[in-house]
Parts: sequence; C-alpha cells; structure tokens
Amino acid sequence: MKKMLTGAVVGALVAVSTAGTAEAAPAFVPPTAAGCGGTGYAPPGGAWGAVSNSSCGLAGSPGLKIRYTYTSRSDASPIHASAKHYTTAEGSNPGAEQWTEFGAGTRGDSGLLPWGNSLAMKSIKFQSINVLGAIVDWS
Repeated sequence: MKKMLTGAVVGALVAVSTAGTAEAAPAFVPPTAAGCGGTGYAPPGGAWGAVSNSSCGLAGSPGLKIRYTYTSRSDASPIHASAKHYTTAEGSNPGAEQWTEFGAGTRGDSGLLPWGNSLAMKSIKFQSINVLGAIVDWS
C-alpha cells in the first residue's frame, strides 16, 4: 500500500512517499504438527483389515504414552480397532511390541498406551462389527 504525504516547504509543494517502509508484521503463528495418522479399512463380515501405517514416524522418549483415535466414514458401520504400542513407557528400553484392541462404535479412543523410548510408525487395523465394511480415518 502506497501512502503520499504532502506539505509546504518555503512556498514549494513537496511529495514524500512512504513506500518501502515497514508496516507491522502479522502475529507469528507456529506451524502445527502433522496428524501422523492415516486411513484404514474395516472389511465387511467381521474379518480384520490390513494394517494401516502412519504417514510419519514417532520418536519416543522414556515416559511417553500415546493415544489413537478413529472415525468411521460410515455412520452405519461400527468399528473395532487394534493399535500398536510397546509394553514399557519408562526407561530406555520400550519393551516388546504389543497390540491392544479398543472401540466398538463409529468413533473410538484408545486411551493412553505406553510408547516409551521407541522410534517407529504408529499402526492400527480395523474390524467391522456388522456386515458392512467401512473406510476409517485415524490419528
């Protein structure tokens, strides 16, 4: 935006441009982290679908616990999930990989699960509870 100032100096008209001067910068907004989730499939008839891996890795640290959530794209298809985590949140060894089942609806939340000092991809798989299959978004 160009602004012009005018004024009289010893009988002469002087034009002064403010072009190039700094205006107040917008407030800084830090970037948000990616969801690091994905999309999975719950096949019809109760079978488990293929494992869906996260779109990014998760670098853990001693004491870290994580949460999985999911939402079925179909309100007519309740979903059951099984999510990967590790057996020990404390210390430098995250323990063995473990899968925990949770959820029984069109939305689910695993609660906090131990991840610990692990560097891995979050992974989850889904099962349809009725005869309908569903695409499932998760994080």
